[in-house]
Amino acid sequence: MNAGLAALLLAATTGAAIADARPAVLDWLIAASDDPGRTVVDLGEYHLDGSGVVALDPLIGLATQPVPGLPAGPARTHVVMTREDGYDYAAALVLVLADDEPACGASHGVVGVDTGLAALINHSDAAKLEAYAGILDLTGSDLFTALEAQLPIEGNAAVVTLPDGTRLPISRSGFGDGAYHLFRLNDAQGAPVALYVDFTGDRKGEWIDPPPCANV
Repeated sequence: MNAGLAALLLAATTGAAIADARPAVLDWLIAASDDPGRTVVDLGEYHLDGSGVVALDPLIGLATQPVPGLPAGPARTHVVMTREDGYDYAAALVLVLADDEPACGASHGVVGVDTGLAALINHSDAAKLEAYAGILDLTGSDLFTALEAQLPIEGNAAVVTLPDGTRLPISRSGFGDGAYHLFRLNDAQGAPVALYVDFTGDRKGEWIDPPPCANV
């Protein structure tokens, strides 16, 4: 094999490895759950616009306050899955901002879920969703009716598209309705690497809380 071909093969192999590599945040969450059999669903890229990110029940609008200080740019939405009694459940909804190792984190409020669905989206996109709900209300309809065909009713996660083209990654909320903490994870330098909502906790039923940044 000549040197040029070897270099091309090495580059292709390295590129594939990088593309297939799982973000460190997801490995951290799975390790913290003490459930190595958990899997990950990739919902694709989600663009942050700098308006802050909220966790919310997308059908009724219950939401946290926006998490500030997040850089605008590409992020990626993932759902960590767990299996209980032969059924798959969404264990956590994760918005990955960077591939760096998480070192600490903090709570950014609690989201109330009353429809079994949750989303981590731009504050501006939440406003678009609310505006669409208002339009539907005037016509005697609602978000569930208008979006039902796209919602993850049978599955555990989906990307829902509004009429204006806004794409919203949405997941089921674990075992059902409840109050769930929104956490921000930082790296060792204090930069944000991810946001996540924990729906099911670890194998012992304890919530997966990050170590506080004051201790790092």
